[in-house]
Amino acid sequence: MPEFVIASDWAWGVQAVVKGKEKLAGGSTAIDAVEAAICMVEDDPTCNSVGTGGLPNAEGTLELDASIMEGETMKAGGVTCLTKTRNPISVARKVMELTPHVLLAGAGATEFARHCGFAEYDPLTARSIDQWKKLRSQVFGAKNDEDGRKNYLDLTSEHYGQSTVLKLTKALRSNLIKSHGTVGVLAVDQCQRTCAGTSTSGWPLRFPGRVADSSIIGAGTYANKKAAATATGVGETAMRYCLAKEVCDLVSEGKTPNEACETALLKITMSETFDHLIAVLCVNSKCEVGGASTKDGFQYEYMTSSTSKPIIVVPKPVKC
Repeated sequence: MPEFVIASDWAWGVQAVVKGKEKLAGGSTAIDAVEAAICMVEDDPTCNSVGTGGLPNAEGTLELDASIMEGETMKAGGVTCLTKTRNPISVARKVMELTPHVLLAGAGATEFARHCGFAEYDPLTARSIDQWKKLRSQVFGAKNDEDGRKNYLDLTSEHYGQSTVLKLTKALRSNLIKSHGTVGVLAVDQCQRTCAGTSTSGWPLRFPGRVADSSIIGAGTYANKKAAATATGVGETAMRYCLAKEVCDLVSEGKTPNEACETALLKITMSETFDHLIAVLCVNSKCEVGGASTKDGFQYEYMTSSTSKPIIVVPKPVKC
């Protein structure tokens, strides 16, 4: 059996698992490996859905979500609607370690980050602002001023009505708005301790204050002594079904990670009709890895103590 495993989702997760293996091979704990791996993606300005370089909400504010959980201790921490801060996964870990709480939100999360020594930092880049302006114009027909960050979408009661909802829904279904903007990382260390972590900058053009499943323990992130899981795709679905916890519970009942992921997604697809992407990734304490998705395009990658490069897997979509 491999001594350890590190797994992540989407193409940007390749750099994450390389970093994670480096940490685990050096004797780091699962949580140290997960945090370091996610920070790699959060610091990558070319990834426009996680951390630096992420795309803002409808008003032009970049709100960040992240959470982390240890399976051995069942301790967890998360932040939602965090602003002007680098590496939200590290702030989430501080919530876990320094407070009696699990989740801090908005201004409170940002103030907590400052007290913990996280300096004010603007994760928006010139590239992400330009992408946001173009996308906002495509979806809402909104006009941009000189720097593209003023005269944001006027979120009056009229704009919160059916017209805005329909425009956002249409953009999501046409894949104009990408709904899978997360990085999830899972690890099992040399002591068979599990950990799960997830981070995102959320849907671009979302309503201000929208909470992503990436910050919700049980939905986007979960770990117990037997398994760790992370979800990606439309987070509202993951929240309604407590997807990450469902997968870990299925592993605890004896299913392999792959069987657990497929079973959980089949339960969703049999319960309702939808055409968006939802995917989930899982590792167990035996260092086995599995993942599943409702649509094409999802990939995950992992490394163990015995692999020299990331193993990339592109699972076929589950079908009823």
